[in-house]
Order: sequence, then structure tokens, then C-alpha cells
Amino acid sequence: GRKRYGHCIPLEFRAGWLNFVVVSNPEHIITVFKSSKWLSSKPATIFSLKNLLATPPDVIPFYEADDSGMAGNPRKESKMEQKNRIHYWQAITAQKFLSGQHLVHLSNRYLTTLHRNLESLSIGEDWVDMPDLYNFLQRNVTRAAIESIMGSKILEMNPTLVEDFWNFDNCVPKFLRGLPRWLIPSAYKNRDNLLRNIKKWHEYAHKHSDCTKTGIEDPEWDPYFGFKLVRARQDYALKMDFMSADARASEDLGLLFASNANVLPAVFWLLFEALKDPDLHNRMLQEVTTCASIQGGGFDITKLSEQPLLQSSYAEVLRIRVAITMTRVNEFEDFTLAGYRIPRHKPIVIFSRTSALNEEAWVQAGREITKPLDEFHAERFLIHPKTHDREREKKKKVGISDNIAPKTNLDDRLQFSLDGLAGCWIPYGGGQRMCPGRHFAKNEILGTFALLCTKYDIELQDMDTGKVQSDFGWYPVGSLPPVCKVPFRIRMKSACTA
Repeated sequence: GRKRYGHCIPLEFRAGWLNFVVVSNPEHIITVFKSSKWLSSKPATIFSLKNLLATPPDVIPFYEADDSGMAGNPRKESKMEQKNRIHYWQAITAQKFLSGQHLVHLSNRYLTTLHRNLESLSIGEDWVDMPDLYNFLQRNVTRAAIESIMGSKILEMNPTLVEDFWNFDNCVPKFLRGLPRWLIPSAYKNRDNLLRNIKKWHEYAHKHSDCTKTGIEDPEWDPYFGFKLVRARQDYALKMDFMSADARASEDLGLLFASNANVLPAVFWLLFEALKDPDLHNRMLQEVTTCASIQGGGFDITKLSEQPLLQSSYAEVLRIRVAITMTRVNEFEDFTLAGYRIPRHKPIVIFSRTSALNEEAWVQAGREITKPLDEFHAERFLIHPKTHDREREKKKKVGISDNIAPKTNLDDRLQFSLDGLAGCWIPYGGGQRMCPGRHFAKNEILGTFALLCTKYDIELQDMDTGKVQSDFGWYPVGSLPPVCKVPFRIRMKSACTA
């Protein structure tokens, strides 16, 4: 269908019992994202709750019944009590605690924790051979992220939590395809164990910490619940009429998944692309060194996340290595898109990778394609500042707001920009339901790269790097891991070169 009709119009597909509309025109995608008042992602959420997170069946109807929307004021027609507006509370809490000074605190805590954990490894100034870069990152990045977000006690209580999580994650495609327990019994057993241990952690944390303490004067982090976001999630969940202990465990399995599953592959690909291109690595490292913090040997994470080449490399990794599906439906009436009527309850589906490879849309956005869109190009999101200014002026004239703009004007240096690509670069989704953790994810990805490459020398072992491709077995449910192991060697930088 796409080859015949191109990206111009919405296309309806039938696949067995599935019947949905695929949207790939950037303008149509933007319209869908701007229609959050009418379009909901609830069916996709319910699907994940049932199939992936094992939310108790008796709780699902309450998620389904929440028709209040995600705005501060509920829909006029809704009769849902404020305290039971689960979709609203999830969104508003994440937006609050994953921005501003909360975000800076969380990002710095993550980097401090990762640094501490790496220093505890047996890596000195002599080379240490490692068989698998992806697994190395899984073990170390995930542990630091879990401790930063969920506290240290959950890891103390569950020494195999990192391994258990990645065993669960490896089975995500199988869960989402609805494979029954008898076909994948070990996957179900591992998930049951994860949920049981999260539930025990909740019980322990509530005995030692007060989840209502989420005010300005309250600590950002404690070892029991971790980051303030987790306390806030527990606080609103305990006030709901339907949120049982098992349901709260499923919610935090969702948090565990959301905060690790898609970030880790991105960390891997950013590091891999830099390691296989010494020139790119050196240029990225030059930007990193300008962000070194005077105190503690860390980084100014806000400044780091604004560096042009680092941002462009990060954005390019997400463009070609993230393959997610975004689904919207109108629950209450038909929806009209570009003159086409889409019946209510019929899913509208957007594939991030289709947009990422839409050459026609990139050209229309004024971007010169100097390297094929299916190849990594670190400078793809860099533009001349004069070009950037022209694009901003065009957008102002037609009333379109900037989605991301550089915060510094560095004479004639190339600058990072996503201008004009709102319907092409969508690894975090879009609209009101855009991933609320995207800012922390960016800081985590860039911060991990910065820390590893300033504290350690890392080299890929002899191998054909062309064989290291994305595993499309994960298409289209998230970030794409590598298909094979990548051996490497690592050593701590000597004091004179660090």
C-alpha cells in the first residue's frame, strides 16, 4: 500500500482481526499529535497492561473507565472522581518530577552512582578484555539507573534484579504477541518473580519511608523509595479506590521497563558509533571536555545536553535505532484527518521508523540528505546558524512554535536543530502523550558516554563492525539492540591523560 500510494494519505490495513489506519505524512502526524484533546492512547496502554505488565484483571476495567482525559480539568462528560483519574495522575506526576531542578538532581545522581559503580570494578591502567559491550552496559548502566530512580534497597533486597529485568525484557516481543504461559513458562515465571519482589520492596519501603513527603523541603531521594517521583506515584496510587498492591507492583514494573528498556540500546549505539570512528570520537570528546565540572570531576549535565555534535549524534542514534509504534483512537466520535473520516474506536497507527526514513519529508523540511537515511550520519541534525534563523523566521510567520532550538549562539559554528522535523523525528512519540522521561533519557545517554570516554580508554576488538546491525526482531516495539556481541577492551585513563 505504501509503495503504491506513498506517504500522502492515511491508509487502512486489515491483518486478520486487526483493522487500523496507518498515518505517515508528517503534516498528518503533527495533526494527530495536536489532537490530544480528542485522540487517546488508552487502548495501547490497556494492551500493555494486560499483556506485558500482568496488571490484575479486576483492575483493568478501572483503567478503561477513566474517560476524564489528561488535562488538568476532566472532560465535562466524565464522572470520574479526581483521585481516580489514573491517566491524568500518571502524566502530571511524571511531567513535574522529570523536569526542572528535579531533573538536574536525578541526572547528577545517576552519573555519580554510575561513576561509583564503575570504580568498584577491577579495571586499572592495564587493558582488560571484555566479550560483550552491550552486556557490560546492561549490567552497569541499568544498576545505576535503578538505584537513582528506585533507591538502593530494592537492589539490596534483590541481588539479581538487573539480570531478572533483562530476562524479562528479552521476552517483551513474545508477551506483546500474546504467547501463552504454556509456550514460554520460564518467561512467565521470571515476570511473576519480578512482580513479587517489587511488591515486597513496596511493603518494606512503606515501613521505613513516608511516600507523602514530596514537597519542596522534602529530600529528592531516599534509599527506600529512591527518587521523589516514585514516592509521588505511590502517594496518588494509595488514594485510588481500585489500586491494589498487585496493581501497584505492575505499575512499577512498567516504570522499570520505561526507564531502562529503550535507553540502554541507545547508549550502546552512541558509544559504538563513536568507537568505530576515531575522528567522530575525538570531536565528541572535545565537546565533553568543555562541560567538565570544577567540583567533583563530574559534568555540567545541562551544558552537556546542549552541545551541537553530541546532540546531533544522540538524535541520529534515536532516529535509526528506535522503532516504536504510536497508536491513537477517538473514543467518542469519528475523527476527520485531511478530509478522510476515521470511525471512532478505529486505531490510528504511526511508525517512528517509517517517518525516520521518509526521504521526501526530509527534503520538504529543507534538509539536505548527504548520506542515505538508512545510514548513521552524526552531523545530520547540524545546520548553519543562518539557515537556522531563516527556518525560525518561516515558522514564526505561519505561527508554528519552535520545538527545540539551541540555547547558545556560537558565531558561525554549526548548530543542532530539529526545526521542521516534528513529523519525521518522533522516537519519543508526540503531543500531550510524548514520553515524559525523554529529558532524563537524553541526559542519561549523553552523560554515560561522557563519563565512560573521559574516565576510560575503550577500544573495539578486531571484528567486522559492518556485521553489527540492529535486531529487527524488536520492530516495532522499541529501541533495537545489536544482533551480535561486540568484544572490546577497556582500561582506566592514566592520571596524566585523564
